[in-house]
Amino acid sequence: MALIYQLLRVLVLGVTAAAVDDVPITWSQSVRNASLPCVVPEWTRVQPRRPPPPLDDDLVRSRPYTWFRVTTTREDVITKRISHNGTLEVVRKNGGSTEGVYQCAASHHGGVVLGYPVNLKFSFIGKQFSNPPSDTTAYLNQPTSIPCRISSGPAASISWLKDGRPLPQNQRYFLLESELLIIDVQNEDAGAYRCIATNPYVNKSRTSSEGRVTVIDSKDEEPSFLALRVEDNIAVPRRSRVVLPCPVRGWPRPKLRWELTPPGEKTSELETTEEVLVLNNLEYDQEGVYTCSLEDYLDMVKTFNVTLTEPVAITLPPVSKDVTRASTVRFNCTASGKPEPNVTWYKNGEKLTLAGRRNLRSSVDRKRLELVISGVTSDDAGVYQCFAWNGHSMASKWARLNVTGAGADAPRAVTCAPASAAAVALRWLPPAEQVMAYTVDTTPTDKHGGAITGQPHTNTEEIIKVREPLTPYLFQVRAYIPASAKKNIASDMSESVLCQGQGVPIKLSKLEDDKILVSWKQFAEQTPGVVQWILQYKPDDGTGDTQEHNITLAAHVTNYTLMAPESEPLRVRLLGSKTLEWLPQNLTLVPWTSTSAAGQDTDDGEVKVIPQDLEVTEVSERSFTLRWRCEDSTRYTFLVCVRRVDGNDDCQESYETSTKIEGLQPDSKYEVRVQVRVPGRALGGAFTAPYFVTTLSKGPHRFKDLKYKYINASTIRVSWSDAPARYTVYHSAELKLPVEQWAALEIVGNTVLITGIEPTEETFVMVTGYEPLGHSPILNVPPQVRNLEDKDLKYAYTSSGVSVWWNGTGPRVVRFTQNITQPVENWTTVNVTGTSVELNNLNAGPVFVMVTALGGERRRYPTALTIPERPPNHYYYYLGIGVGCGACALCAVAGGALCLWRRAKAKRTPQRSRRTHTTTAEGNEEEGSEMRML
Repeated sequence: MALIYQLLRVLVLGVTAAAVDDVPITWSQSVRNASLPCVVPEWTRVQPRRPPPPLDDDLVRSRPYTWFRVTTTREDVITKRISHNGTLEVVRKNGGSTEGVYQCAASHHGGVVLGYPVNLKFSFIGKQFSNPPSDTTAYLNQPTSIPCRISSGPAASISWLKDGRPLPQNQRYFLLESELLIIDVQNEDAGAYRCIATNPYVNKSRTSSEGRVTVIDSKDEEPSFLALRVEDNIAVPRRSRVVLPCPVRGWPRPKLRWELTPPGEKTSELETTEEVLVLNNLEYDQEGVYTCSLEDYLDMVKTFNVTLTEPVAITLPPVSKDVTRASTVRFNCTASGKPEPNVTWYKNGEKLTLAGRRNLRSSVDRKRLELVISGVTSDDAGVYQCFAWNGHSMASKWARLNVTGAGADAPRAVTCAPASAAAVALRWLPPAEQVMAYTVDTTPTDKHGGAITGQPHTNTEEIIKVREPLTPYLFQVRAYIPASAKKNIASDMSESVLCQGQGVPIKLSKLEDDKILVSWKQFAEQTPGVVQWILQYKPDDGTGDTQEHNITLAAHVTNYTLMAPESEPLRVRLLGSKTLEWLPQNLTLVPWTSTSAAGQDTDDGEVKVIPQDLEVTEVSERSFTLRWRCEDSTRYTFLVCVRRVDGNDDCQESYETSTKIEGLQPDSKYEVRVQVRVPGRALGGAFTAPYFVTTLSKGPHRFKDLKYKYINASTIRVSWSDAPARYTVYHSAELKLPVEQWAALEIVGNTVLITGIEPTEETFVMVTGYEPLGHSPILNVPPQVRNLEDKDLKYAYTSSGVSVWWNGTGPRVVRFTQNITQPVENWTTVNVTGTSVELNNLNAGPVFVMVTALGGERRRYPTALTIPERPPNHYYYYLGIGVGCGACALCAVAGGALCLWRRAKAKRTPQRSRRTHTTTAEGNEEEGSEMRML
């Protein structure tokens, strides 16, 4: 019982401690102490209408209030610090040890009612500014900001001085949370600035040091957003004032435009071009994603998500009820608010564990969740309280449950022991009355889930087969006592016992040298989550009294070799655990296996295998697909039986571990069970526990027309045609990653904005709906901007390096290196806004170049372009050859011109010619001379 109590207490306190950070801070009005009133919901119902009569001194002195502090445990507060009206006095200690979340509880004649939690912090203000104003150079007609940050609780109010005087009223000045923003700087803005931080809770102010602003003329500069410390997700109440700053630096001044994307609607452009968008008196038609961008720079985008909040209100509170034992009771707690609130249930001031007989289920009309308690016992009586919380406000209501009716003693001395990896043996003693029947409730402890009530029987023992092997379950027994000929009385549930299956199936194989190989690989593969194995063995001497030996093995180990000669056989069994803290159990029913049976077929003809992990997919109006897991499935066939809640069984045989069930009715609930059969045998094993499936209703199929639209470089809007409801939208850039590891968004509607996507990678989206559970096909969103591969790049050598260019627009990141063994993160990086880049100051050798979109290199880099080493320079060699050839050509031209000149001269003066020309038969020209010597 102590172990069960510790387990349940961890479940309760773990959830409570996880919610501590969500409670809004309450700042003390004093730096030394604080008074916390006990604010209990529906206080007039807790207060007695008239004072109770003073029966004794203890009753007079009793106080209905208690306080506790919520940390990793629940620490009670000393009662002397609690006044008669429930106010708690907290004195500050050094180191802030008395700060934290406090909660009160008021005793009521029907139980305990919790007050609203208080997250107490003591007010303070720092002695120094963490970021005081500093000297700043501002450019004329451009924006600038002056910081002013100081640690303070609550946040200090900031005022400004310019040249020793209060900051003048000016529409260009915007007082942000931790800085002063000046847009469209003018010469008159030059001067000395100081900020004054005031915390009225501690009645102290701090004045910063001086920071001087110097104004100079603007110069040519590429546009960029001015860095500011502002929130981009803004959730405020209705009629609030919201300031969306989007100042841009750069010269000439870029043109700014604003766009609004309301939830579920199309994007529209706003008329304003101001760098600071002010939304006064915010209304619902102003909700959405505001986007500011530059007309000529598509990649420069800044977004603000503005949503309205609504206080939480419980519209359908729980109602007090009187019920009889063994009946079923339902409590409502329907809450409204924005964002949609989460509801948490408590019983008598303790967080209610939703498992077993107590669980959340859909109402009959499927419009809300109700707290359902089945098989009510006298222990269920008390105050049930719900808290609804949406991160901004909280509401609470409560109701009493009174259990009446004839009672009967519960079964006594319930014990359990593991019988196999997925079976537990229970035994108990009967109550004093005559018993008609018993039932056993089985509740998983590893997750929220309803209790499974077994079939009634008259035995005082039962072997319970569970769904998850090696997993702890809680077991309770109920007796039914005859009260009359027509009616039985159900007893209260017995005390809970915690037990888990043990006895992992193993295979023994003979090896040489008297060795036996013990293997359990198949079971390990089919049972994930085991963190440790214990292999036990002892001599098989027939006595059974020998102490066993334990060998502890890690989770990845699936076989072990033992020395076991035939003359000295061993008895072996294997245990497994999904936690390093083993549950203490009676293992006398866990069977042993003798090594003398190694290699023998131990099948005795009985089918003991039960299918595991039933799962339903592809649910439609008239069909669904059922899958399950079974050890050594190739040896068996399977009988799948489907039963409508108000009909008969319809069974079909399957040779695989999956089958499609067809011919069903829309919007109908079905019960599915699976049985293992061995071919050639008439009987099969036990059926699985019932699995319930509801087919889709008639009409358009869910998630029809699932589509997307890019809002900006990193934001897409996904929508579908199904009716607005609660959905979970999963998205990832890695398709092979399990869906449960994808990023998820919880929404109410039929459209969603997904931000922060990688523009250069594919995005995969899947939408999951509820009531009934189903999911859409995976939507493939192609990349908006493509990284450039090596084939997309061109290059040419220049006088000082190499020039690389490409097609396309938008800013790029160019990485290059001459050492390909370096990590890409260490390559030289150049940001380029055009379509080319020139790389200079290179060494001898090849150059490797990679071009990606700005911000698009987070997960995958493209193939790098390899530019070979520049060819040898033969400029002067070819120049010499060219000069020589040119000189020869000039000589030839000059000789030809001289011959032409001589011929022309000879034609003009023939009488003075002294030589004649003759031509031989071979075509050679011969010369004659008038003064030839004989």
